[in-house]
Amino acid sequence: MRWYADNSELHGIRGADIPDILLFGGVAVPAHAERGLHQALEGIKKKHGAARAPVKWNFKNLGPEYKKQNQEKLFETLLASSGEWRSQMFEEAAKHDIQVIVSVIETLSVKKDKIKDAKATLSGFAFANGLMRYGLCVADAKPEHAQVMLDWPDKHDSEPFTLEYQHAYARGRSSGGQEYYCGALQSIGFLDSVAYTTMVNSTLLQFADLVVGATREVVNCALGKGKEGLGVNLSKSIKHRYYGAPTEIFGRGINVASRNERLKAQLRDYLKATF
Repeated sequence: MRWYADNSELHGIRGADIPDILLFGGVAVPAHAERGLHQALEGIKKKHGAARAPVKWNFKNLGPEYKKQNQEKLFETLLASSGEWRSQMFEEAAKHDIQVIVSVIETLSVKKDKIKDAKATLSGFAFANGLMRYGLCVADAKPEHAQVMLDWPDKHDSEPFTLEYQHAYARGRSSGGQEYYCGALQSIGFLDSVAYTTMVNSTLLQFADLVVGATREVVNCALGKGKEGLGVNLSKSIKHRYYGAPTEIFGRGINVASRNERLKAQLRDYLKATF
């Protein structure tokens, strides 16, 4: 089993200078489902332009990548049909044996400099909270091996993730001392290190990005900041694939790694009413 995970961020409701809520997560895919899901997702991309074309939630951000490859026409084609291929990819993924796990964390400060200074640490905390749920998922499923696949980190700084993984693997606790209910990861079949790749080369990591982007809209709506759109609808279409579904999506499939009871209550209530 592999957990393909990526990150996203958004502005909360506290008037922060820059985005103050971080999301980290994606999809856990067992070995028996990986090839079929990969082929299905690339089949959809092929129908809209090219099987190996990179996609993500904020697709416009990939413009420079397509330009570098002299694929501007393909980029415009995929941009025009983005609503279609997103919906089709989620519709197909809903048929496969996957588990969605996303962690949400809110910064303590709303000041730009303090948020920037704490971002790496917060990324590690968000990763650890998602990893705890993935550990429980692995303990339930009992695969032969379990692995974590991450996009190459911002500023090439992998330390927040490797540090947390080291503690979880060998000691069964986060770097802050929080115990993993599943025990040390080495005891339940995890490989001994995190694996990194680039999102533009991994179709399943691209889908993880889409899942986190859609979940971002769920969190945004839970905060009362926007209308339900494609992201919420796509999240609903795979609600049975969130870890803990149908009754424990909050806390397992979507976990708030924060002492902020307001954020927890708003997201819990929204999921209960919407999902």
